[in-house]
Amino acid sequence: MPLRAAPRLARAQCYISQSTDPFANLALEDRLLRRSDPRAHILLLWRNRPCVVIGRNQNPWKECDLAALRARDVWLARRTSGGGAVYHDLGNTNYTVLMPRAEFSRDRCAQMVARALQNHADVPAHVTARHDVAVGGRKVSGSAFKLTTARAFHHGTMLIDADLARLHGCLRSPHAAAIEARGVDSVPSPVANLRDFSWSIDHAAFCDAVCREFAAAHGPVSPVHVDPAAEPVGPAAEPVGPAAEPVGPAAELDPDGADALAVDAEARARLAAWDWRYGQTPDFVHRLDGGYFSWATLSATIAVHRGHVASAVVAPPPDASAPPPHVRAALDGIAHLLPGARYDRADAAARLAPLRADRHAAELCDWILAALD
Repeated sequence: MPLRAAPRLARAQCYISQSTDPFANLALEDRLLRRSDPRAHILLLWRNRPCVVIGRNQNPWKECDLAALRARDVWLARRTSGGGAVYHDLGNTNYTVLMPRAEFSRDRCAQMVARALQNHADVPAHVTARHDVAVGGRKVSGSAFKLTTARAFHHGTMLIDADLARLHGCLRSPHAAAIEARGVDSVPSPVANLRDFSWSIDHAAFCDAVCREFAAAHGPVSPVHVDPAAEPVGPAAEPVGPAAEPVGPAAELDPDGADALAVDAEARARLAAWDWRYGQTPDFVHRLDGGYFSWATLSATIAVHRGHVASAVVAPPPDASAPPPHVRAALDGIAHLLPGARYDRADAAARLAPLRADRHAAELCDWILAALD
């Protein structure tokens, strides 16, 4: 029997995710980066349920109001690329452009998105010196990047009709000034929705505009609707752009395979795990001042390593008199019990529970636990 030739990949590929699960979508993005043909240009368009996505080296305790996220059912996710914290909801469309590393530049994809808005949505967008897309002096899309040996991607968030009040509420940590961190801080910028500049723009119109501009740059595409937890569910549209020859043999990822874009539960679970979302945080120190009690004035210094308490020191000011024995016992108890706990309220509360029999120790515990929200 003659050998069958390997399938050939199109020069340009476009996928539109039907999932709104941020962990599945981030896992799909990573799968495309790792398993696609290194010569291919790929556009992925996706949306998430309400969530905050922080950069690989960011500190969620410094970037977010974690108590507000829990109260509003906003999930926290951490991506594998750098950059700042961003808020996602269904009024926000994300785009990822994957390419050979040799063709990567920080502005190329942002310029493509700006042209898509100019040419197909009548929105006068431009690219800023920080590689963001802006309209009328306000940012509508931020960017982040990831490079491997052979591949690179540029991804961004496009604010179309996002809940900006919720965005600001989630991205303002009440503890930011008290945290000394090695990670990357976000750079706040005035933001706007595309809906402020065009009543006709929506998720579908933005996807169409970017697909058209992507096709103009890289060749024809037939956008395919995919679910990261299942298999491709069919083409979304006719090919966009002029015909072109496919190039190169198929790599491990075959876009026509039934499981090509399926994300296994383990890949999603890794991105959803506490150890990734919180434990990936670079070392930091949280300094708590203003511990004013009727019986003492105290401050605390809590060092955190990989999301877990490394040390906790609670002490009065240097010029204060020595605390009475029962207060000293409470301070020593915190220093002994808190290290090793996850830096979250529930785990820390469980560690400190043995101290609550003493009134002074209970007040101290409540003060510390309030800073973990």
